[in-house]
Amino acid sequence: MQQLDILASALQLNAGLVQRALDGLSDDDLTKRPSDQCNPIGWTLWHQYRYEDRVVSGITGEQQVWLSEGWHDKFGMSADADQLGMGNSLEQVGAFRATLANLQGYGTGVREKTLACLQTITPEELGRELEAPGGATRTAGASLGVLLLDHFHHSGQVCYLRGFITGKGWFAA
Repeated sequence: MQQLDILASALQLNAGLVQRALDGLSDDDLTKRPSDQCNPIGWTLWHQYRYEDRVVSGITGEQQVWLSEGWHDKFGMSADADQLGMGNSLEQVGAFRATLANLQGYGTGVREKTLACLQTITPEELGRELEAPGGATRTAGASLGVLLLDHFHHSGQVCYLRGFITGKGWFAA
């Protein structure tokens, strides 16, 4: 198994965990948080997908799914390709509203693009420098590593929040 196959497999397994955490939740559940200092599931997943969309679009040179498929309109947000949910105020986080359908649809579109990218990217392209959030640069390969780390962190948060919302037992074996 090649390294990029391992990455694709990890992302797919992680997506399954997130889907399991979303099963049975309502749109209102997406806004619940332990305190007003915490991010809810909806915001966390939206940010996760936005970051993935930006990283993969940077690698492929294609327009972000956020824009090309009109997800910004479906979320009632601006067509700002740099709006990733990084550095937003607690008020912005609290005002954010998403539906399960929109989150799942956007996440699916982004993941399809990611998996297609992983099937075609070359070793040379992995070494290419890309702009990272905040104005720094990192290689495409390093960006994919950060993407994986980002997904694991945020998916853990989503699972914690699911337990907070519905209690023990949602992840029965």
